[in-house]
Amino acid sequence: MTQSGPFSERVVEFWLGKAVDWGQATSSVTRADIRAHLPKLRTFLQQLLQELQLTRSSTEAMRSFPFLGQLVGRLCWNRSVSADGESVDRLLQCLWRLYSREPQNAVERRANQWIRNLLSHLSVEGGRGSAGGGAGCPGQAPHARADQRPLFLSNMVALLEREVRGSSCPGVHTAERCPCDDVRGASVTCTTLVTCPEAGPLIGALLQHPTACDRATLSEGFLCALNTALLGKQLVLEEQALMGLWRHSLPSLEGAALHLVESALWNPSPSLQVLEQQVSDSVLPKASAHHHPVFLVVNDVFRVLLVETQGSPALRALVQTFTRHFLLSLRLLHPQERLSLKVFFPHVPASLLTPLLQLPPDVPEEAWPEHLLLISGSLQKVGEEEEEASRRRCGLFESWFLLVQAGFWVDVAAQLLVTSGPETTPPLLWLLTFYYHPVHLEEHPAHTLAMAGEALDLLKALCLSPPPPPLRPTHTQALERLSSTCPHLLLHLSVNLAVFSHGPVSAVSEVVRQVAVQPGRYREAEAMEMTSAVTVLLSRVERGLSRRAQPNPRVQSRLRTVQEALVLPRTA
Repeated sequence: MTQSGPFSERVVEFWLGKAVDWGQATSSVTRADIRAHLPKLRTFLQQLLQELQLTRSSTEAMRSFPFLGQLVGRLCWNRSVSADGESVDRLLQCLWRLYSREPQNAVERRANQWIRNLLSHLSVEGGRGSAGGGAGCPGQAPHARADQRPLFLSNMVALLEREVRGSSCPGVHTAERCPCDDVRGASVTCTTLVTCPEAGPLIGALLQHPTACDRATLSEGFLCALNTALLGKQLVLEEQALMGLWRHSLPSLEGAALHLVESALWNPSPSLQVLEQQVSDSVLPKASAHHHPVFLVVNDVFRVLLVETQGSPALRALVQTFTRHFLLSLRLLHPQERLSLKVFFPHVPASLLTPLLQLPPDVPEEAWPEHLLLISGSLQKVGEEEEEASRRRCGLFESWFLLVQAGFWVDVAAQLLVTSGPETTPPLLWLLTFYYHPVHLEEHPAHTLAMAGEALDLLKALCLSPPPPPLRPTHTQALERLSSTCPHLLLHLSVNLAVFSHGPVSAVSEVVRQVAVQPGRYREAEAMEMTSAVTVLLSRVERGLSRRAQPNPRVQSRLRTVQEALVLPRTA
């Protein structure tokens, strides 16, 4: 009698015939036949496994048992067999014995890929068939104590992870073979395993693997599965893996940026502390500091949304907070790893980058006026030096966008307009006006600056005259008129007057209230926006004061009094 290893040809032909006859087990007769033969099949698979354990390589195993691939493959694809815990455990152990830890030839490499594909299939089938099993990992059978699937997955993932981490592209390779092929193959295998805890190390290795050539590109299906699992909160990635995902997948990065915007703007009365935490938890500033393409994409998302929302104050606050966190993350990098600011801001003149992207605490307080005069003068030159209209508009927009990102200097300018002498007023007022009304300032500079000057003069007259006059109808009418043309500029100035001036807190707070809340003057959405803006502005003042080297007790006490006095009504 012909032998196939220790098994007779008749035994081998019987089980091969059964595997072919059973096919996909679609009929009740076939399923009944499978159930009747399962005990003997388990015994046969156990004997086969014992023989495989005596072989020294997968090549030797396939040479000794040439029927093995066809038999195991057909049985794995049979749902009735793969649903039987003991049978699938033995099949998985057979596959494990066939898998080459260090494939030596094309046959062993193809066998490894075939086993990976079977693993993906079994994961999907196990996930469908284990309702109620609840192990949380696709492919984990719900039934048995000795289920080998978790162990097999862990071992397989460990091997694949080692392959991925050890794979390095030589730069020159044959058309038939490149080590990067293993990386892409592993990502295909991992597609159905993304929510399986055992797959975590492999996912991390894949996402952090350098793309030395186009053959190391990760599978789109794998990236899509990761993104879907993240959005569904079925997966949590470590920081480095998350950064790797964003480098590989533009849709995932854009989705993360949009999610940050939505979460930050969802609350109609935002807290600056909550906003700071949301920005930090998003990991986007840190990822942007490490990988400048990430920063450029996030910046583009902000740029587009700022245009669409016409410079929404809430969005400006988010952009400013994000930029500050990005600058702090950039500072933590080793100097040799830190790229120049010009790489992150390619469209902005270099003369603007250093002064605007220095954080206020890094500049001596006595040097703030001179620093802001430099910023204001540099911004004004952007529009003056470019003659061609479209390029001038582009340069102005990018300069304005950088000013929004560095909005902490706008806060300092608003403070200095209250505390400094008249010689610094024109450039500081120009800076504040450019921040809030860049288009009007370009198209009607004289009128726009006159409007801003009128707002500042009116507020000072109401808040600083000894004693401050009561709000007469003419004052109220002037506030209403200016509120319709420059509401946020007026509010920014009034809040800083309330905190930093020496005028009576009650009188100054009433002016802020008149600017922020006027029944019938704003629509409901505008009223909510203005109320929220007061809270955010006061929080930013508080944050700025907390970072000063020399605290000012008078100002801090005044801030607390103003905060208590301005408990503004919320629009329902």
